[in-house]
Order: sequence, then C-alpha cells, then structure tokens
Amino acid sequence: MHRLFEERELTAVCAGETIRIRTDRLYSRTHTWVKKQGDNLKFGVTDYVLKMLKERISLIETNKNLTIGSEVAEGEHLGTIYSMPYANLKDMRWECRVFRLTAPCSGKIVMINVKAIENPEIVNDDPYGEGWILKLKKNNAIEGLITPERYKKLIEVSSSPLFETL
Repeated sequence: MHRLFEERELTAVCAGETIRIRTDRLYSRTHTWVKKQGDNLKFGVTDYVLKMLKERISLIETNKNLTIGSEVAEGEHLGTIYSMPYANLKDMRWECRVFRLTAPCSGKIVMINVKAIENPEIVNDDPYGEGWILKLKKNNAIEGLITPERYKKLIEVSSSPLFETL
C-alpha cells in the first residue's frame, strides 16, 4: 500500500505484547473502539483485547435481546467473548479467558455484524476492519470516549485488565 494511504497507528507494550491502536477512531475505557460513519458509530474490540485473551477468540456470545432497533445504554453488557481453551500446566487444567463486551456509548442498534459473530476468525484477523461488532445510531454525545493517545496511556498503566479466567 502506498505510504500516503496507510492508516496511522500508535503502539503500546503491555505484558510483553505490542498493541496496535488506530488513530482514526476513539476508544472506551472498557477496550472497545468507535469509528464515526455518517450518522452511525461502528464499534468493535481493540487489539488489546485480542492480545490479553492469551489465545484467539473462539466464541462471541451476544445477549438474547441484541436486535436491530434495540436501544443500548453506555456501559450496558452486550455479550461475552471467549478465547480458545489453553492448558494451565501449573494447575493441570484447561482454561479460557473471558471478556465482557459493553456498549461504548448509548444508541440504537442499526446493524449487527453477524459474519463476525458467527466466525470469530474475522475479529482475530481484522479487529479494526471487517471484525467490527455493531453499528449504532448515537443518541447523545460520545463524551465518555477517549483519544488514541489517552487510550495508549490507559493500557500502558493498567494493572487489572477486564478479563476473567474460566
């Protein structure tokens, strides 16, 4: 790709992983990105989520009431993302990491990326492009979102990621 048309990225290092942060969007403190597209906001999970899950995403489970036309509130739990199971040799058991997907802002759902939900490999391979999760028509200002630079600082100093181990 010609350098003039490349999308600009910042990088951060967290837990030994290099995290990509696109500069053409805003971020939530709960590790989702938001990109304005006309009157809509497209959002998905950040590269931080993918790297901190330890393994690739194996399942994206959405709430049963997640339908086109539904209203969602900022911070509302929308679903759960599960990593592939991995061996915890110290405790001699299989585990997977879990990320709780929350709405980065309030709005009405106008589109659900069913392809990404049914085939999580899309999110693993292209979280900032084809791996988006939802499009919302925003209801109010997106004041709770932060710039790429602030998101970089947030994840660099974060000591407790929003993940659980099952």
